Amino acid sequence: MQRRHLLAGAAGVASSLALPAWSQSGYPNKPIKLIVPYAPGISPDVVSRVIGDKLSQALGQPVVVDNRAGAGGMIGAEAAAAMPADGYNLFYTVKGVMAIAPHLYPQAKYNPLKDFKAVTEVLIVPHIITATPSAPYNTMAELVSYAKANPGKINYASAGVGSQPHVALEAWARRLGIKLTHIPYKTNPSPDVMSGVVSLYLEASTTAIPSIQGKRIKALVVSGAERIPALPDVPTMTEFNPELDPNGVIGNSWHTFFAPAGTPDDIVARLNTEIVKIVKTPEIQARLRSLGLTPTGTPAATVNVGMAQDHAYWGRLIKELDIKVE
Repeated sequence: MQRRHLLAGAAGVASSLALPAWSQSGYPNKPIKLIVPYAPGISPDVVSRVIGDKLSQALGQPVVVDNRAGAGGMIGAEAAAAMPADGYNLFYTVKGVMAIAPHLYPQAKYNPLKDFKAVTEVLIVPHIITATPSAPYNTMAELVSYAKANPGKINYASAGVGSQPHVALEAWARRLGIKLTHIPYKTNPSPDVMSGVVSLYLEASTTAIPSIQGKRIKALVVSGAERIPALPDVPTMTEFNPELDPNGVIGNSWHTFFAPAGTPDDIVARLNTEIVKIVKTPEIQARLRSLGLTPTGTPAATVNVGMAQDHAYWGRLIKELDIKVE
């Protein structure tokens, strides 16, 4: 009997040692901070709150969004890179911040490939070139024709120098032989597009679709090769010119959860499991697709490989186009 108790006790100790760290520590036992490198109301903020609310329910702890806007998302990325790697700090960001901005700002105080560990990709997001309602063009062909006749007179907004809307429109403008004037914003530029303060904006489908349907802005073209079901009459960039955005490599973005690089793998695995379950629910699938988004929910290792590929691609593209910031 005594031997059986000793063996049972030893087995219990071995079993507890095999438990992941989050099980031993009761993870999570306090609120989780989620840094979003954009202002409230912009696409990543909107989606982060939808997923964050569900994650809070799944984990039994608040997920608190902390908006750190500015510098094309780099302010938020630098803050996120410096966070403790304890599982209570996450970063919800997009392709522009991780694959584009570091090539334009070598002095950036974060390294996407070294300072972060992917948790999961949530979705792929197409972008729409939107125009103020009074703009004298309604299609990409008309925009190009007008821009060539009025070089530099068309201005466009972005979420900051080095953001994906900035670099994408510069890349397309150069390849089309037109000149556009860039106006970077630290806040959501959509109201100024509606009112005509700026003419164009490459806006994520998340926030663009309601404004387009409400006729507060007009849509010229959707990035990539697939039309958005909510906007069936808006053509794709591939329809306009198949060489400008093959498979959405320039115009499409992704939304991904990251953690600081030192975050324990078992905590990352737990977060991946919970977030992927959320993304796969019919409710979230329907909600994301209604906004023109493609839900994904991928293994962390897959995201790390994809991010490295995007980082290399945009480095080559920026060098090829000689895009620089002053």
